[in-house]
Amino acid sequence: MEERNEYWKTMYEELELQMKDMMSMTLELIESNDMEKQKNFEKVTKENNRLREEVEKSKVAQMENIKLNKEIRRLKLLEHKFNVTYAGKFTLKYLAFKSSIKEQIKK
Repeated sequence: MEERNEYWKTMYEELELQMKDMMSMTLELIESNDMEKQKNFEKVTKENNRLREEVEKSKVAQMENIKLNKEIRRLKLLEHKFNVTYAGKFTLKYLAFKSSIKEQIKK
C-alpha cells in the first residue's frame, strides 16, 4: 500500500511540474500575443487618425464647394435678371454704349 501511495505521489508531483511548465508556456504566449496586439493596435490607430484627417479635409472641401455653388447660382440669377428685365437690358445697353465711347476716345 505504501508503494502505491508513493507511486501516486510521484505521479502527482510530475503532473504538477507539467502543469507549471504548461502555464509558463501559456503565459509566454499571452505576453508575446499582447505585444503583437499592441503593435496592431498602434498601426490601426495611426490609420484611423489618417482617415479622420482625410474626412475632415473632405468635409471642408464639401462646405467650400457648397458655398461656391451658391455663389454661382446667385450670379446666374443676377445675369438672368439683367437679360430679362427692362432695367437690366437698359443697363447692358448703357454699358456697351459707354465702352464704345471709351474706344472711340482712345482712337
